[in-house]
Amino acid sequence: MLRRLPLRVIVSLLAVHVIALDVLALCATSDGHLGRYVTAAAAAALAFGATAALCERTWGVGLVLAAATSFFVAGALGMGPPFFFVVAAVGALPFLFTMKHMARFHVGATVLFALLAGAAGTTASLAWNAVAPIVLGR
Repeated sequence: MLRRLPLRVIVSLLAVHVIALDVLALCATSDGHLGRYVTAAAAAALAFGATAALCERTWGVGLVLAAATSFFVAGALGMGPPFFFVVAAVGALPFLFTMKHMARFHVGATVLFALLAGAAGTTASLAWNAVAPIVLGR
């Protein structure tokens, strides 16, 4: 990605870690159904992607963007609290801050990267939305 990450990228990735840990703590303390494990898995993907991005792995930014998209779609479908939109906004920041640097390398690849990450997150949320009533028995 870059030789040295800019400070705003590092801060945004650390913010992703904080929000992911917050979601994990909320999932651990809630007495709920199986859905909290799916939410915890998405939060773990956020943290894992942010860690990879801090190690200058571009795929980490993509994983964070995919997980953020998943939280956004889940919130839009009413599968989670409005806090999911905050998680999605914080999760989108690393991509927004690195997008210019990626586009400098190749614009088409950057657009495809964003589309694939967004599609992966959207597909994951839509799949869980379709399967959740069967799994949860609703």
